[in-house]
Amino acid sequence: MSKKKNKKISEAERDYYKLNTDAVERLANADKGKARKVSDEELNKYSSSKLSRIPVWVKALFIKFWFAGAVCFFFYWGLAAYIGNWLDQMFIFGLGLGVVTDLLTKNVMIFISSEDKEYYPYMMFTSKKYWTLIANIAYAFVLLALTIGVYRLLHMNVEPILFGIIYTAFDMLLIKIRDLIRDKLNLGKE
Repeated sequence: MSKKKNKKISEAERDYYKLNTDAVERLANADKGKARKVSDEELNKYSSSKLSRIPVWVKALFIKFWFAGAVCFFFYWGLAAYIGNWLDQMFIFGLGLGVVTDLLTKNVMIFISSEDKEYYPYMMFTSKKYWTLIANIAYAFVLLALTIGVYRLLHMNVEPILFGIIYTAFDMLLIKIRDLIRDKLNLGKE
């Protein structure tokens, strides 16, 4: 047996769950042609956040820098005690950089890109094919060689923050060179 007490339900409580069928019907039968045009400023008022105000190039560089620094921390510093040969360590390090670039960095940037693909100019290989894994590993070895070369010139020890900055700088330099070559080849065809 239930011990519920009879409560008096107010009018507001009764209408709380009442479905506004007119609004639902208008929304379900909405026609794009009849909709009023909304300015971009109006839309940005509701969709903007603090992160959306940061320029795309800053976010792209931070993502690339952060992943490169993390790989340096875990692969170079973390495995240094277990891998005695420096060449073996560089091989594992380059392999890790390429795999992380292909599986994490690229996919994060593709995921946060809108339909405009605004993050694509900051990636060397943008397609989601199997060959890009091998291409990103080879590309990571080139970037690693350039970055280690800078460390050798500066006579410094490798550390994650500066490694991420130098690695990302070389990455963006090579992407810029790729874009310049593409532009020159396209101008020659016209």
